[in-house]
Amino acid sequence: MTEPLRPDQAANALAQIQNSQTRVIDVHFIPTWYWWLIAALNFALAVVVDSRDSLAIGVGVPVFVIGVLTGTAFVVRGALHVQPRADLLGPKGVLLILGFVGVVVGSTLALAFSLKARGFTHPATFAMVLCGSLLVVGGPMLTRALRRIMLRNRDGATA
Repeated sequence: MTEPLRPDQAANALAQIQNSQTRVIDVHFIPTWYWWLIAALNFALAVVVDSRDSLAIGVGVPVFVIGVLTGTAFVVRGALHVQPRADLLGPKGVLLILGFVGVVVGSTLALAFSLKARGFTHPATFAMVLCGSLLVVGGPMLTRALRRIMLRNRDGATA
């Protein structure tokens, strides 16, 4: 028979489990450079689109798509072999993501259409300054908030 687990052994085992769970969560952490990349690519695409030059657009769109796909692949490559529990984010995490996307897309479109209605010649470019600012500032904040939620929910309780 095995002897009973001592309290220090149990505490050590729980700490190891929590460390493993934290590593799984950290694999899904979106680095700050990614938000800068997406902001820069969006800005560059807006400049190209506002130019109305078909050659520039023809080159710019594939560069944008390749840039987003490459950056995203680099971020998610480590997370492909580690699958967190489906309930780790919980409703609060999902609402934060949807809210962030809604604010970024909604405010950017509202500004672009407003500038276009006022006769600005490069409304997408100016709107992308707002979009990029929201991504660069808000993206890392969102990522940290999601990490906190996932750390709180790793025991199975959803926040």
